[in-house]
Amino acid sequence: MAIIATGGTYSAYQYSKMLTKTPSGIIDDNIKKDPTPIAPYDKVLAAPNAITAPAPKIELKPSENITIQPVSTTQPVPAQTAPTIQKPSAQTAPAVQAAPQIVAEPPIKKMPIASKPALIESTSAKQQADLLYRQAENNSEDYSAIYKLEQALKLDPRHLRARLLLAKTLHNQGQVGKTAEFLDQSLVLFPDNLQFINTRAQLYLQQKNPNGALKTLQRIDLTNSSNETYLSLLAATYQQLQSFANAAKVYQRLVTVNPEKAENWLGLALSQEKLDNPKLTREAYQQALNKNTLKESITSYIKQRLTELR
Repeated sequence: MAIIATGGTYSAYQYSKMLTKTPSGIIDDNIKKDPTPIAPYDKVLAAPNAITAPAPKIELKPSENITIQPVSTTQPVPAQTAPTIQKPSAQTAPAVQAAPQIVAEPPIKKMPIASKPALIESTSAKQQADLLYRQAENNSEDYSAIYKLEQALKLDPRHLRARLLLAKTLHNQGQVGKTAEFLDQSLVLFPDNLQFINTRAQLYLQQKNPNGALKTLQRIDLTNSSNETYLSLLAATYQQLQSFANAAKVYQRLVTVNPEKAENWLGLALSQEKLDNPKLTREAYQQALNKNTLKESITSYIKQRLTELR
């Protein structure tokens, strides 16, 4: 009996020691047997800097939970054997809620600031002006060409080819006044442009305004150049101004530049005749006559002058 009482007392002591353990202690014992990691609750929640450093997605595996028999408040009756711990079935296991997945928002990109929008608009305007110029160039005889060229110059006032074509088109259509006004505007932008200078001087000569022509031609000095158009206009201007010495010098330059042109020799002959140089006049008239390119009326006049100068 003493042995039996001693064994019962020992069993009761072991049973009471087990019941005094906290649920967490029992769970720890169970984890030692089945070490399935369980994330702490504070790790599942989103961190304050979840946007910049997103919390990793933690997938929890539900461990086999253990149901604990209710502990009686009364002194338990000693049992012969320790109570067995039963594992709950899958249906009775409480569901463990998975941690919410934190999706990091993409960083906000700063939109690039366009630099120098005026330059972009200017480039676009030049492209449009060039397109209008090409359309007008392909059909310059049409009256719509003037409108297209004017629109091109509104987009790009320094479009030189459009200006030159517009001046030529206006002149060819006989719009002398409008051509002269347009050339004056063009010379403000391009004061040394030879084509604008020559065309404007020619209009001055047609209007019997040699002073205006000379002032325009003297914007640049091409007296010793080989530009035949400029030299011809300058020589004709001196003739209208009755500055025959200067005219003779320019015509002498012209016959050097292009000796096969009869008009150059004719101008030289007329200037030398005004200067009372009969020998040089006869030589120049004869050279003009030998080219056989002048009109019959001019040829008759030259022959008459050669007869009178003998």
